[in-house]
This record gives sequence, C-alpha cells and structure tokens, in this order.
Amino acid sequence: MDYAGIDARNLRFPVNRSLTEAERKEQLDPTRSTGVAPRVGLSLVKFNSTYIELVDRWYPVKGFNVWLSVMGALAFAPTSLYLLINLIILGEPFREDERWILWCFWIVIVPLSIFIIAGIVWLFRSECFRWTHYPMRVDRRSRQIHFFRQDGTVATGAWDRLFFFIGESTTPPIGRTNDLRVHFLSDDGETVIETFSLGYEYMGERQDLLGLWEYIRQYMHGTEGDVARLCELVPLCMPVHDRKEGFVFGVARTFANFIHWPWVHLLASLPFGFIAIGRWLAMATSRVPHWPTEIEAASTVGDQDRCRRDWRDNPPLGFMEKTWPLICTAVGVLTAIWILYAIEQALALRG
Repeated sequence: MDYAGIDARNLRFPVNRSLTEAERKEQLDPTRSTGVAPRVGLSLVKFNSTYIELVDRWYPVKGFNVWLSVMGALAFAPTSLYLLINLIILGEPFREDERWILWCFWIVIVPLSIFIIAGIVWLFRSECFRWTHYPMRVDRRSRQIHFFRQDGTVATGAWDRLFFFIGESTTPPIGRTNDLRVHFLSDDGETVIETFSLGYEYMGERQDLLGLWEYIRQYMHGTEGDVARLCELVPLCMPVHDRKEGFVFGVARTFANFIHWPWVHLLASLPFGFIAIGRWLAMATSRVPHWPTEIEAASTVGDQDRCRRDWRDNPPLGFMEKTWPLICTAVGVLTAIWILYAIEQALALRG
C-alpha cells in the first residue's frame, strides 16, 4: 500500500532542500479556481464555519501493514522455531563433516532472521501503539493550518504563506501516486523546511484530487454562502475525532473504495477481511490525538453554527456500505479457516 511520507527511511518526504522544477510546475494557487467541482470524499472528520478537519493520507489503508506483518510472522515463525529447537535446545544434529551447516546457520541465517524480524516488527508498529490518525485542521477564521505530526507534536502554518502543490510518490507495488502536499518554506521562499500531505484520494484519479483541493480552497476563500453549500456536500464524517473508530465502521471503510463493485468485495474477501481485522487492532491499540489547548481555544465553534457536522450527524449505513462488507469479512475469515483445515488434513493423510 502507499505509505509515502511515513516516518521511515526512504519513505519520509525529503526536506532541507530547494524546491524542484516539478514542484513549481505542480504548484496550486489558492486564489484561483481549478475549474473542477469540489468534493471531499471520505476525508472529512469535522466541518463547521470556523474550521474543517481532515484525516491523513494513511488513514484509508490503515490495517494493511498489520495484516502484512502478521502474515510474515506466521510464515516465518514455524521455520525459525524448528531451527531454534533442533539446533540449540535439542543439540547439534550434525556429524563432524556436516558442521559447516551449523556455521552457515550462524553466519547467514541468524543475521537474515534478525533483519526479517525487525521488518515484521516495524510493519506492525507502523500502525499499532501509535495514533488512530494524524489530523489536519484548516482554520478559516485564523487563516492557519495545523498538522498533527507523527511524534504527537503540532506544526502550524499560515495559509497564505504555505506552498501547495500536487506531489508524486512511487511506492512498490502500487507504483506512482499523487496527493495534495504542503511545504513549509524558509524565509528565502526556496528551501523546504517541512512537508505534509494535506489530502489523498486512495485509488482515485487526479481529477478527484483536484476536487478535494477545490473543496478546501473554496472553504478558505469563499463566502458564508459557499461554506453553507460545501457543508451540504459532506457525505460522511470519519468517526475518529473524539473516539476510536469501531470495528463495524472500520470494515466499511476498508471495503469502501469498491462499493460500486460488490463482486470485488467477495473476490477480495480473504485479504480484505483480515486487513479490516488488522485495522481494528491498530485502532484499538493506538491513542486518539488531541489538539493543544491553545489551538482549541483559538478555534471555538458557536452552538448556533448551522454548518456544524461530525460523525454524530452521519446517515445510517445501508446494506452495501455496512452489511455486505461484514458478510464478506466473515466469508474471508471462514475461507482462511477452511484452507488451514484442508492443509492440516492433507498433512495428516501424508503422515
């Protein structure tokens, strides 16, 4: 999955450098319309006349790394335990002329095993025991954007001084992907100090990304009437701003990008069912982010705000949004159990 920008070597956004020509070419002018209809998709956490709050780029794919790490551990653990028991606990099962096998184990297998274990642990920890999400608050009143960093601190930038552009990343096996990206620049206007992803359309097209940008741009530069109109375009608010995402909504979000192709849900039920379970585990073990008191105090929302929206205002999820993904998750889990049972029976017959 696309984890560009996450806090890991070779995935972090490069900083302490000059702007590139590609970034200049893809720069977005907040004062000019792109001509694309605004859309917010499943990016919004909260909406009101003071600010909007958005999820981070890794929120849509949360659970994938947990699933991948568990699969890696299950594939790696049996062989490792077998070697450990036979070579260390039960003693060396080699003759004198076969001791080179033991040396190969210590010189090659052990370092390789440590590397694999470290990779599995990193994958698991990239989503578990961290934060449920990394929100971004776009404040219309103060003309600022607040970014919740991966270490729990907050970066704040003035809307009119930030460098907005469409960023490009290459992450195997996904290939090239794009997101809305923001640079914090030094006083010279050329040096990149810090970079954040402002918006991401998982499995979306460039037009969808421009629609998300237009939504944010119009919110910041539009009239009160524009804000009321944008409020009506909110399909759902992600239920994460003051709580942890529940299992049912996590399943719905995992399958959401294939909502128009229910047969894909069924075909992909085996991996996606376990990704949904991995997503729930990641959410359950992570902390809910909270903004500093000074940011909350500066962005208070009046009780009479008619454009106030959060997860409590979401319409009920229907059969295709909730029930069908839950059925597919159950099918995926039962399929995995059946496969394991069939393998066990085949091994028993051979034995």
